Amino acid sequence: MERTGVPAAASVPAQVRLVVPDGLGYTSGGTVYNTRLAEALRMLGAAVEVVGVPGAWPVGSAEDRRRLAAALLPGGEPAHVLVDGLLALGAPDEVASAVAAMRGGGGRFGILVHLLLADAAGLSADEAERLAALERRALAAADVAMVPSGFSARRLTARYGMVPEVVRPGVAGGPPARGSLPDGRAPHVLCLAALLPGKGQLRLLRALAALRDRPWTLTLAGYDAADPAYARAVREAAADLGIADRVRVPGELREGALEAEWSATDLTVLVSDPETYGLAVVESLARGVPAIVTSRTGAVEALGLSLEGGLGTAGAAVESPRETGRGAEDPLVRELAGWLDDASVRARWRAAALAARPLLPGWESTGRAVLRALSLASAGS
Repeated sequence: MERTGVPAAASVPAQVRLVVPDGLGYTSGGTVYNTRLAEALRMLGAAVEVVGVPGAWPVGSAEDRRRLAAALLPGGEPAHVLVDGLLALGAPDEVASAVAAMRGGGGRFGILVHLLLADAAGLSADEAERLAALERRALAAADVAMVPSGFSARRLTARYGMVPEVVRPGVAGGPPARGSLPDGRAPHVLCLAALLPGKGQLRLLRALAALRDRPWTLTLAGYDAADPAYARAVREAAADLGIADRVRVPGELREGALEAEWSATDLTVLVSDPETYGLAVVESLARGVPAIVTSRTGAVEALGLSLEGGLGTAGAAVESPRETGRGAEDPLVRELAGWLDDASVRARWRAAALAARPLLPGWESTGRAVLRALSLASAGS
C-alpha cells in the first residue's frame, strides 16, 4: 500500500536543507521539481537552504562524494535534510554517516527519488545490479523516501520492500494554448523531453512518418547535449524518414520561446519508458493541451488528473513496443491517426484538458506533503 503525503497541518521545521545536483546544464522534470519545491516550502514559512553539489552523478568520484558528505550535514539550528536521489542513491555510505550525525538533533533525512538509478534507460544488467545494491543501502539508511507518484511508490516497494511517501508535483499553470488549428494550420505536436534514450523521440518520429499522408508538424524540444550521439540519431532519423521539413529539433526551450511553443501546440506526446510521473503532461493539461503517454508508467497517473474535469481523459495511453511484440503495428500510430483523422476526438480531448485546468494541484500542495512526510518521519523516530 502506498502512503500519500496528503496536505495536512504540520509543524514547519526551523530549516530545510535541500541538496541538489549542480551543473547539469539543462532543465529536467527533477530540476523543475526541486526549484518549485523550494519556492513552495518558503511560501509555507520554512527556511530553505538550497545546496548544489557538482559531480559526475549518480555515483561520482571520491572528491564528488566528499563534497556531498559535507553538504549533507546541516549547520546551526536543527534542520531536516532533503536530498535529490541522483546524489543520494549512489552514495549510501555518505547518507548513513549523515543520518548518524543528525541523530538526536530533531531533524530528519529524506531522499527525493525522482527515478530509481537501476531503472535508467540503457543500463547493462551488471550496471543495473550494481546501482540497485547502492540505492537499496541508501534508502535503508534514510529516515524517509519520497516519490512523485503512486506508480513510483509501488515500484520502490516491490523492489526494496519499503513504503515511501508520495509527494506529487504541482503545476505553475499558464494561459490556455491557442493551438494551430484555429488558424487553419496543420495540427502541431510537441514532445517536451531531453534528447536521451528512453524518452521516445525516435518512436514518435517513426509513428508520424507512417502518417506522412496527413497534415501535421512536430517539435522535439529538449536539452540535446547530454547524449550527443542520440541527439544526432534523432536529427538523422527525421531526415532519413523524409519528414525533416515538418520536424523542428531546437534544443532546450526556455521562458518566452517555450511559452510560444506551448501556445502553438495541439497535442503533447510523451512516450518515455521508464517514466515516473511526467511533469510535462501536467504542464500540458495546465494549458488545455491533451497528451498521449506510455501505459504502465507514472505518466498515466499524470494524465489521469484530467479526469477531475468530469469530461473524460484528455488523451490516451499506448503500450510500449516491447509489450506489443515484434512485427506488430505500433499502437502510437493508431492513436495519432485517430486524433489526426477525427475532429470529434480532437474536440473531446481538448475539452477534457480545458475542464481540468482549474482543478490541477499547485506546488503549495507538494510543499505541504513534503513537510508532512518529514513530520511523520520525526514522529516515527
